[in-house]
Amino acid sequence: MKRIRGPVEWIVWSVVSVVIAAVAIPTHAAFYDVPVALAFVFGLLLGGSVLLSAVLPWWGAGAQAAAVVGFSAASTVTGGPWPMPVIGMIAFCFVLVVLGVHGRWRIGGVLWLAVIVLLTSSALVAATFGEVAAGAFADLIVTASTSALALFSAAMLAQLVDARVEVREAREETEAERAHVLWQQERARIAREMHDVVAHSMSIVHMRATSARYRIEGLDADAAAEFDGIAEQARAALREMRGLLGVLREGDGVLDAPQPGLADLPALIAATRDAGVAITASLPAEGDGDGEGAERLAELPASLQLALYRVAQESLSNVVRHAHGAEVFVGLERVGPELWLTIENGPGDGEPAEGGAASDQGGHGIRGMRERMASVGGTLDDRPLAGGGYRVVARAPYPGAGEEGTA
Repeated sequence: MKRIRGPVEWIVWSVVSVVIAAVAIPTHAAFYDVPVALAFVFGLLLGGSVLLSAVLPWWGAGAQAAAVVGFSAASTVTGGPWPMPVIGMIAFCFVLVVLGVHGRWRIGGVLWLAVIVLLTSSALVAATFGEVAAGAFADLIVTASTSALALFSAAMLAQLVDARVEVREAREETEAERAHVLWQQERARIAREMHDVVAHSMSIVHMRATSARYRIEGLDADAAAEFDGIAEQARAALREMRGLLGVLREGDGVLDAPQPGLADLPALIAATRDAGVAITASLPAEGDGDGEGAERLAELPASLQLALYRVAQESLSNVVRHAHGAEVFVGLERVGPELWLTIENGPGDGEPAEGGAASDQGGHGIRGMRERMASVGGTLDDRPLAGGGYRVVARAPYPGAGEEGTA
């Protein structure tokens, strides 16, 4: 069901209604010998029916029909000209136009048929008593044809506008679908590249590390344990890689496997220690004996936990790659309304001062960490230390901190 579309249309139909009423009242009274009181009623019905048809179609059609019926009765009594005043025909056409452009052409058709039948019947009755004006039937034909043309033209215009709107919407939908297809194809291409290059290489690392104790003769226990640790890390990386590839291939899907969070930081730190890095950690999960800190961290949003975990993972990986022998501190604490994750390393053995937690070739790791923190409303601060080494501080809003402050 269509209604008035905006203020411009409101103004147009309101002006038309006022003009029709202003012209119809004196016209009925002066030229058709209609009593002044009835002239006011007919004028208001004719003018109001135009605006009313745009809001309440059936009520507007009824008001127009009532004006025609009333005028027919009054003009028969007074012997006025037939079949209807010009201003009445104009109002009738405007009502049909309003109904047509609003897609209510069926109501318009019913109104047109009712009015024409009523006027024809009135003219025939008047003709039997010899009271019909000369040319009344010719005027009736003009009224019927003009009003029918108005309704038909308005209905066709509405259909044309609706068709153009549908074509535009279909074109926009097609463009959106094409963009979505291209987006899916790009995701599939990235997934293939990651599978063919990264996952394949990681599979080889896992295979070689797993089979090292069987391929290398005289391998001591420490070396075998080291290879086992490498194999375990490779397996974990492959699991995450498979989950990521699944998301890329399935579009808007979610990861099948649970994503790492802050509860996994101790395991990440332990794995990095096994790689030969000396780490001092200060985590709520380790420091709170009653477990309250761990419980609070577990309640944090998964996206926030994942972002902080990835920052810690990337920073510790950079330490392993670029600051061999450096001592590392990992701290997680709440500072006011924020949660801070700090990874700080001293200078490595013979490494430049910029090597460490935030070092990466090409800056992709730093950019990725900043983007992850920005996605959860946080920030990332990374800078070299004066005495050598590097510090990375990830800050994120602590959920519920605002409510606690106002409680």
